[in-house]
Amino acid sequence: PQRGDNLQLIDMANKNAMQIFNEKEKKEASWRSLSGAMLKKLNLQRSPEIIECLDISNIGGKQAVGSLVNFKKGEPDKSSFRHYKIRTVEGPDDYSMMKEVIRRRIKRAIDEDTLPDLFVVDGGRGQLSMALAIADEFSITDKLDWLGIAKEKKEEGEKIYKPGRKNPILLLPHNPVLLYLMRIRDESHRYGVTFHRKLRNKATLLSELDAVPGIGKEKKQNLLRHLGSLKQIKMASIEELQEVKGIGEGLAKQINNHFHPI
Repeated sequence: PQRGDNLQLIDMANKNAMQIFNEKEKKEASWRSLSGAMLKKLNLQRSPEIIECLDISNIGGKQAVGSLVNFKKGEPDKSSFRHYKIRTVEGPDDYSMMKEVIRRRIKRAIDEDTLPDLFVVDGGRGQLSMALAIADEFSITDKLDWLGIAKEKKEEGEKIYKPGRKNPILLLPHNPVLLYLMRIRDESHRYGVTFHRKLRNKATLLSELDAVPGIGKEKKQNLLRHLGSLKQIKMASIEELQEVKGIGEGLAKQINNHFHPI
């Protein structure tokens, strides 16, 4: 179009496209600067285009989960985030839990050819040694970089641990490299705590319903599906409980009496 509304529309589209290209170029330039700084400050063997970070969440070993986050060129790739329920470890043993999850993740990454450039564990020298033990088990220690990031005493700040290095790397609090690693670590922690909280709430809910005589797995699911939550089950009248599939008058009274003893 040479004039009129269509010409203005084309002009607007061009300006929008130019703005998007400029923003993309700035983001790519920012990432090149940050990745270059990471290579230098952390003495990495390869550019950290893809970074994975693992955190273990549990309370006294219960409802333990591993949370793995994935960042690509500075941004989270949420489609690659993963939760892992701990299968082989009983009790509060963070090291063994970390070994289990890393073993499962690395095995799959090798099978699918999706190893990251940098693998970060939330923790210090002990957690990093667990990761390196698994790396050695699969003979991939030199195929990617490994780091541990640990919160230490307030006056010492964050510490970054590297394989083969006696002392941790200490970066200034506002260093972009440290802030980026902290962002990744904090995201893995948030992702794990959210899932851990869901498991804990579910376990609490199920345990309360399990205490009611006469309620099996199917009736439990029917109650939750019909009434929506444990709170609503507790508040329901005998008549409302009888509306649930499989709950007769006798069982409805039993449930009501359990939560509202005379």
